[in-house]
Amino acid sequence: MSAKQSSLQALWLKALLGTLFGYALLGKGFAYLFIGELILVLGTFLLIRSQRIMLAFSDSVLLLWSFFAFWGFCRTVPYISTYHFDALRDAVLWGYGTFTLLIAAFVNNSEQISRALNTYRRFLRWYLPVLPGLLLVSIVYRASMPTIPWSDGVGVLFLKIGDTAVHLTAAGLFLLIFPDRKPNADQQGVTEKRSIPIYRLIGFVGWSLTAMISMAAGRTGLLDVMVPFFVVSVLKAQKIGWKVLALAVPVLILALMVLETNVVTVKFNGSRSLTGDQILANMGSLTGSSDAEGLDGTKEWRLIWWHNIINYTVFGPYFWTGKGFGVNLAQVDGPPGITQDEIALRSPHNGNMTVLARMGVPGILMWVALNFTFVFRLIKAYLRATRLKAQFWSNVNLWILCYWLGSFLNMSFDVYLEGPQGGIWFWSIIGLGVAALRVQSYELRQMTMPSRVIIHDSPEPEHSLVHA
Repeated sequence: MSAKQSSLQALWLKALLGTLFGYALLGKGFAYLFIGELILVLGTFLLIRSQRIMLAFSDSVLLLWSFFAFWGFCRTVPYISTYHFDALRDAVLWGYGTFTLLIAAFVNNSEQISRALNTYRRFLRWYLPVLPGLLLVSIVYRASMPTIPWSDGVGVLFLKIGDTAVHLTAAGLFLLIFPDRKPNADQQGVTEKRSIPIYRLIGFVGWSLTAMISMAAGRTGLLDVMVPFFVVSVLKAQKIGWKVLALAVPVLILALMVLETNVVTVKFNGSRSLTGDQILANMGSLTGSSDAEGLDGTKEWRLIWWHNIINYTVFGPYFWTGKGFGVNLAQVDGPPGITQDEIALRSPHNGNMTVLARMGVPGILMWVALNFTFVFRLIKAYLRATRLKAQFWSNVNLWILCYWLGSFLNMSFDVYLEGPQGGIWFWSIIGLGVAALRVQSYELRQMTMPSRVIIHDSPEPEHSLVHA
């Protein structure tokens, strides 16, 4: 690869990282700037010039995505003449997966991964303090928010609770999994951590407030926060589990005390409020019925809609093909109780069901195989790195796994995969995971060769992946 191509790819990766931060900060409002789509086109052009497009056939996850994308393409093209732009808009479900291939092709050594993680850490220093304010402004002033002129009334700041909870949880787990250490501490054998600076204290307060809002707003936010933290607490019980428990108990007690004082009155979706009772109602609705207004109603029409999709695909005439990309599933399926705003979202509030409805049983099988293979490889790599005491790689594997888990939970209860603010993040996480798996496999093989039996746990190893 020429130096010019390498520098252009590095510049592209920085642009993508900035774009992802924009989605995390402004949500759907940032999506209507179409920067992500521009980045996708430029990246595809760079990939073609690099002549590495065949990389898609050298990795199991990338190969499965290629099959998935090909089938999605086949289910999109016949409907373009009928649904025009709507068909292309719905096709981002599989099209944004190109980010996975691009990241895997452009990230070839652990120094790139380490630099990206360090940039993410710096982003969190001011992201966490401002996040609760941004979220409250987005919720309270959504109706009066200035809108994007070419959008359908979307505000310049439009944060969804579930999406925010995914990024919030990933941020909290990142700070736990990758504790900030003194410069050169690893090289000197020093494990002493820095004293807690003011920005970390403010960030913790911001994280706690946003978590409180997310868990009160709905079941999805509650799951997105609780499940990944539980997984990390189990897998790293000695190093992280006790920290989660030690922080969770006082934070939860303090949050409930603040909520019950009714200092701030915030309404979600017209009927849900920012109270401790709402959080408990959300928890109750996960395992059974809830008396809280609005919870069981939204759950009921979702279940009816998903049941209809299964009937006309798995047991019906759309088994092989699905209904394709372009048709508004909310209108043609007609689930009871759906609002006009939800009809505009076009999808059944479950990315897995969207895949099944639009791509049929072959599509859902490819989708399941892709995600299962990705998770299996991450867990296998995590266990290997843990066994070899390669802490950097085990931490990377675990954090990516938890980011994927939070995203997958969110897409299972909301429209997430079908839009850029969720879809580009999801496929980018898989792309980072694939790149990490490839680089990790190569570097650990080099480190465990007889001539190099010592495993160095440096955050920035210098080994590079040999180009395919």
